[in-house]
Amino acid sequence: MARRIAPFLYLAVNLALAGSIVWLAEGRLAVGPAAALAAGIACLEIGLWYVIISTREAPKDNNRLVKIMERSAQARRFSIRDESTGLLNRWYLERRLDEESARCKRYGYSMAVIVLKAAVPQLSAMSIDNWQDTSAAAAQRCLTVVRNVDLSALLGPFEFAICLVHCDRSGAMHVVERLVKELHEYSCAAGVAVLPDDEVAPDAMIELARVRSQNHAAKKIA
Repeated sequence: MARRIAPFLYLAVNLALAGSIVWLAEGRLAVGPAAALAAGIACLEIGLWYVIISTREAPKDNNRLVKIMERSAQARRFSIRDESTGLLNRWYLERRLDEESARCKRYGYSMAVIVLKAAVPQLSAMSIDNWQDTSAAAAQRCLTVVRNVDLSALLGPFEFAICLVHCDRSGAMHVVERLVKELHEYSCAAGVAVLPDDEVAPDAMIELARVRSQNHAAKKIA
């Protein structure tokens, strides 16, 4: 309360001081110059008072703006990534597939998309919290197999799509083997689509890889 009143007390004291100066000057100045002097001093004091008030309120406005920007950034992150697994959402992966395919076409690179489905025994017996936690754990294990530059997205419960940049079909099949080995306790089905080998639109690569899905047994990789 005292901090709010202080600027107004400052203004009142300084206006009183200005009035005192003008009053002392009345004996030496005519009415017109004295009035002009009083108006000038009053305007100066009001201006200083406004500056003080604005300076005091600016940090609050800045803090409010920072909080709004943080909430906006958080909302963008949640819209791009699935909250439970941390993987990208499908719509964002499809957008990135367009971008990556254009880059591969320009520089002559290849790009592969893997769709992997991990079948869970007795999934119906799990509670919602249990299967979500299990799916998130499986997703994190998949991330340990692929590179940081690769793009991993959630398609559904225990179903993932992975975009392998600068990767051909042979490299993609090797990654499939590593994924199946990592998820050895699941019955995994996986399919692969590759550009430019497969002449499809980038956003159709996910469905093409899904259609090509085949059951894979875990293999020992040397």
